[in-house]
Amino acid sequence: MSSVRDKTEITLMFEWSAGPFWVSVNDEVSDEYGPDEIDEVVPLSDELIAAVAEWDERMQCTYNDEVPQDSGILDPEQEARWKADGRELARRLKAEVGADVRVEYAPLGGPVEVVR
Repeated sequence: MSSVRDKTEITLMFEWSAGPFWVSVNDEVSDEYGPDEIDEVVPLSDELIAAVAEWDERMQCTYNDEVPQDSGILDPEQEARWKADGRELARRLKAEVGADVRVEYAPLGGPVEVVR
């Protein structure tokens, strides 16, 4: 785990075949962490970890090996719901890690949002 004096930033974002948590400590290049690894950096509740894992898997399972460009949630309403769910998970993440950790949400195809 990082020390309280370290400047820790966590971005919740989706990336194919990668974990949803992207962590930077002291402005280093971000490393990705899966739900089963994030406790190496910050303690999170089992409920939040499970919810983030489910959110990530909802998109991961849409990957199309045969036609990769057709991957993703194709229904615009379902995709909007998935993005909104990610935003809410980022808010929950911020609530759990507190003021000492910067939290960002990077919605698919959108600008990075700082969570306060």
